[in-house]
Amino acid sequence: MGIFVFAFTATGKSTVAKKYKNVIDMESTYYKYTDCSVEDESLKSTSRNLNEDWPKNYFRALKEVQDKYDYILIADEICNDFLINQKYEYWYVYPKRELKEEYLNRCKKRGNNEEFIYWYSKLWNEWIDKCEADKKASIKIELKSNEYLEDVLPNLILR
Repeated sequence: MGIFVFAFTATGKSTVAKKYKNVIDMESTYYKYTDCSVEDESLKSTSRNLNEDWPKNYFRALKEVQDKYDYILIADEICNDFLINQKYEYWYVYPKRELKEEYLNRCKKRGNNEEFIYWYSKLWNEWIDKCEADKKASIKIELKSNEYLEDVLPNLILR
């Protein structure tokens, strides 16, 4: 059974999932909105049509992939209760608190819009607090400067 990995925004989820065959990036956007046919970082934090089956459709998808991959990468907080109730193992991967500017620059570089960057900045400490306070995660990995998921996940298998 795969391990669910809550990975903070801009930690390299998409990159690692494209490079390694035992990793999948379960981007929740495709399940959350009805008008989401292409991945576009500039659309994040914009108003879109919510899928009426959200979040049940996402939870079903997570169950479908749990035995197919070693790492299932997730970023949506809505998963927390679901994972705990299902008794699934999960990890947290998040940056050191003092790396806020580095991560804001990563978001800008990848094309996130100004509204997304505003909320990312505003909620930074709250999100870090949640990661640090979670007592149910089996492993917590705090990323250092210039470190990405690829640097901390063991046993990655190249495509």
